[in-house]
Amino acid sequence: MSSGIAPRALVAQVKNTAAWLWEPGSAERAAAARALDALEAAEQDHAGAAGAPPHAYLRLLLAAHYATVATFVPTDVDARIRHHQWVALSSEEELEGACDVVDEIAALDPRAVSARVVETKHGLLSGHDGEWFSVRSGALGRALALGATRVVERLVAVLDAEVERHRAISEEALERKAKPQHALEVCTTVAHNLGDLSRVVDQWPKRGEHEALRVRYLRLGHADAPRADAAVKTFATVGVINKALMARENHRYLALRKPRALRAARELLLPFGPWLDAWGERVATHEALEERDRAEVVEALLELHESDPEAQACLRGLAGIHRATRGGLALYADRVAARLRKGIGRGAVREAVDVDRARFEAKLDKRYALERGWR
Repeated sequence: MSSGIAPRALVAQVKNTAAWLWEPGSAERAAAARALDALEAAEQDHAGAAGAPPHAYLRLLLAAHYATVATFVPTDVDARIRHHQWVALSSEEELEGACDVVDEIAALDPRAVSARVVETKHGLLSGHDGEWFSVRSGALGRALALGATRVVERLVAVLDAEVERHRAISEEALERKAKPQHALEVCTTVAHNLGDLSRVVDQWPKRGEHEALRVRYLRLGHADAPRADAAVKTFATVGVINKALMARENHRYLALRKPRALRAARELLLPFGPWLDAWGERVATHEALEERDRAEVVEALLELHESDPEAQACLRGLAGIHRATRGGLALYADRVAARLRKGIGRGAVREAVDVDRARFEAKLDKRYALERGWR
């Protein structure tokens, strides 16, 4: 196999966005780093060399994806781990070995590499779960095409269990007694994860052996899902809440790729929006950042605000920086682009810094209650 990004180039990309992966202190990060350091095996497998360790290149791809998908610059291996790697396999035994590798990397704790993880009674919930939905549904599509019954049964069991876990987490979060922030973090994560699952199964070949399972997993976060059961109703509610309150607050924030210093530490990863006050305070005080770095972050957040004036996350990040900076945002006025400078002390930015974290969160809690129809 010679297609796909070269192993050394991929590891260089990981180090560009998450060099802290190689720092001590986390067993999961260490496990991912070991997989990324196994370059000789990955290169042999990638080149299709005789006697190459099986699935070493897939392990490298998955480790890179695990390490970077929640960073500011994720590695672009989605198509390969969702499709191309599976199409290249031609036997049930190969599929089983590859699925073992997926299980190995998917078992790593996402908290080591992501600030967007929700703790629930049913285990951790994160966007990484959506990535494993994607990978496994890609594998399932190939297993169906090959008539690999054992692998089909194995993957369906895992996907069904994970969909059921998402349902249980969602129902618990939607209860009236659940804290609004917890509920909203669950809704945005579940909606994202079900979307990942749906996108891959929708790309399966339009053949009979795929159709029953396509219906089972397609558009689960939407009211028009082909599957009709109580879980779909729960997921549809999740989708509505996410679209109304969270979707615009949790996109890629591409402008934050420019301040390279944000990649210096795991602690600087972006948490769930719009709750970015504490993150802003961390940016203002973190030892890895210098004043010019913080000015770049302020400029990026101002650009984000200009591109979407209704989004609150970037404003809360600015409010946090303002609060933790002696002299406030005015300290950076001469260091940002002239076209953005005027926004620092007026309009929505001024209003945001005047609203403390508790008041903002109380207002968001009220919006959530109104969306649910609660008084």
